[in-house]
Amino acid sequence: MVQQGLITINGYVGSEPASYGKDAPACSFRIGCTRRYFDNATKQWKDRPTIWITVKAFRVLAQNVLKSVHKGDPVVVAGSLANEQWERDGETHSRTVIEAAAIGHDLGLGTSQFTRQKSATADAASRDAQQTVPQGAAPAGSAPSAQALPADPYAAQAAAGVQGGQQPQQFGNTNSAETYPAQEEEFADAEI
Repeated sequence: MVQQGLITINGYVGSEPASYGKDAPACSFRIGCTRRYFDNATKQWKDRPTIWITVKAFRVLAQNVLKSVHKGDPVVVAGSLANEQWERDGETHSRTVIEAAAIGHDLGLGTSQFTRQKSATADAASRDAQQTVPQGAAPAGSAPSAQALPADPYAAQAAAGVQGGQQPQQFGNTNSAETYPAQEEEFADAEI
């Protein structure tokens, strides 16, 4: 069984992604990760030394990274660990890199807007489907029409440009018996 060193890491992009590769799109950039710890003696948070890792992306992922990711962006990278070796001036050098399977902005630190990349194949298939389906009919195996689905309030807000300023909705356990009357009954017989 082959084992891969899979890793997910978050940090800040330290260099503008650089394109390379002749046969297929590829890019690389450096990501800096600084772990923090709480020093009980000083009662303050302190930084550990920053770890710098090279991230490599290939094919469509590389194309999208070059359009979307920039120096200073907070990102989350998931991929496989790899070790690169090369010779320079008679000496062997090596470094650990992450060959990325997925890269995205860290939404815990800001917002981002997704734009689906269209492919020529998908565009052609969409045109073919529109030409072969009679008006008002849905192709076999397709999703129900938009009229049959309930309205999505979040999509309506996004379309109207509503951003922030609203009170967040509470989810999960709010520790209120008024909010969750069954909660009191469910745990009434539990021993603590």
